[in-house]
Amino acid sequence: MQVTRRSAMTLLGAGAAYGLLGAPTICFAQAAGSSTLRVALDELPKQLDPLLYQTNPGYRTMLNIYDTLLTVNYAGDGALKPALAESWKRIDAQTIELVLRQGVLFHDGSPLTVDDVVFSFSFGRMFDPKSPGYGVAQQFLSTIKSVDAVDAKTVRVTSKVADPALELRLTAWGSQIVSKKAFEAAGGFAGFARKPVGTGPFSVGSLSPDAVKLKAFAQYWGGKPNIEALTYSSSPELSSRIAGLASNDFDIITDVPADQFDAVTRDSSLEIVGGTVASLRIIKFDTRNEVLKDVRVRKALGLAVDRQAIVDALWQGKVDVPHGHQLPAYGPFFDASRPAYKYDPTEAKKLLDAAGYKGQPIPYRIRTAAYGPELATAQIVVSMWEQIGVKIDLQIVENFAQMMAYPGVGMRNGVDPVLVNDPLFGLWRSYDRSQKDVWTNEEFFTLGDKLQSSIDLGERKQAFAKMMDIFDADPPGIILHTMGVFYGKKKSIKWKPIPSVYMDFRGASLA
Repeated sequence: MQVTRRSAMTLLGAGAAYGLLGAPTICFAQAAGSSTLRVALDELPKQLDPLLYQTNPGYRTMLNIYDTLLTVNYAGDGALKPALAESWKRIDAQTIELVLRQGVLFHDGSPLTVDDVVFSFSFGRMFDPKSPGYGVAQQFLSTIKSVDAVDAKTVRVTSKVADPALELRLTAWGSQIVSKKAFEAAGGFAGFARKPVGTGPFSVGSLSPDAVKLKAFAQYWGGKPNIEALTYSSSPELSSRIAGLASNDFDIITDVPADQFDAVTRDSSLEIVGGTVASLRIIKFDTRNEVLKDVRVRKALGLAVDRQAIVDALWQGKVDVPHGHQLPAYGPFFDASRPAYKYDPTEAKKLLDAAGYKGQPIPYRIRTAAYGPELATAQIVVSMWEQIGVKIDLQIVENFAQMMAYPGVGMRNGVDPVLVNDPLFGLWRSYDRSQKDVWTNEEFFTLGDKLQSSIDLGERKQAFAKMMDIFDADPPGIILHTMGVFYGKKKSIKWKPIPSVYMDFRGASLA
């Protein structure tokens, strides 16, 4: 079958890719009172220390538990804003100083001090290679040399290199401020991750495989939340989330694909909210696979994918096909003239022939509890690859550890979230040296070093443009489209999602 935009839609319409509404319905018992906002996630975080858990379930819960020194206006122009630091100033290319907001309390009632900030960024917590928090910290905070107390109100952050994004790093994942006293009393990471203490609008009531229960923190420095409690429930099946929303078991459900909007809105009391977010859907290569070591095979797989067909079939055209690993939110780094990705199955076949591909099956892994219409995407893409003669071993696994399990690797579905609007926190974060086991390119890594150390905008722009060229010439993955995140919710719930993978309930209220 020739997979085109029309046939891709037909595949979905026939129910081959989803069949969600025909799945058995699971009803959830009413688990919360009227003062609780109930959110259904496809997967819950297993722990609540941001340095240990960096996935969508973590983003959706922990933004409400912790604060950072600085933040950005996620709902607006992305500008830097004060948070736990009420002001800041640049000292030089490697140094900034921040004055802490006074009167901030942790959830246990203890005051925020400079000691807590210094501890949060301490060597033992995030920069010691033996620390459990090291891996996550390296993605956003690797240039930080030290965080020191200047006086009782002021901290100094020093970078190892001239760092154009030092302020932005203090808004990024992993930079959340934790209570030193609570961390030490819990015995370290394992204990603290079960009963964390932050300064956010909600404190942790309980954490279990079935639910994460948060309580409004009445003494929150930003003002007490309008809701008394916030409960995240586990509901892996989309059909169950939709049924639970309709039966008043949930107030908000996550990850509703476009072809299921009608299943939600047929109830006049419910609506769909959300839209495009700063995140890219990627099929990632693991070049430890013998077939994928050959760049010609990887390029052929990219040429065989009709990205617009996927966008039209699965997203009703509500997301975009980017031109390179970039977003308009990057401002001066965004190159609107960059050419679009080609769909050319004929050229793909030529590359496979040149590579000597003989039909070896390539493993392709996706998760059962997936972010967005992942199974449907996989089935359409597999059909496109089969048209050029590639044999795919589609593996549906349960969790991220199984996605990454070695040996047996090949390709996997993934998402590159852009949590801060700078290419350092998009392309470089996703493919820096920490990823070298699965893909390596020394020129790319050298340019990444320049991107994160130069304070010259022109030099940084040139480095980023060349990195995008390398991404396309020696691809670590296939960019499919920007991500759309859509939620089903009761119309009576006052909550507006931000264009991010985060969920922020600071201003939410019940009917």
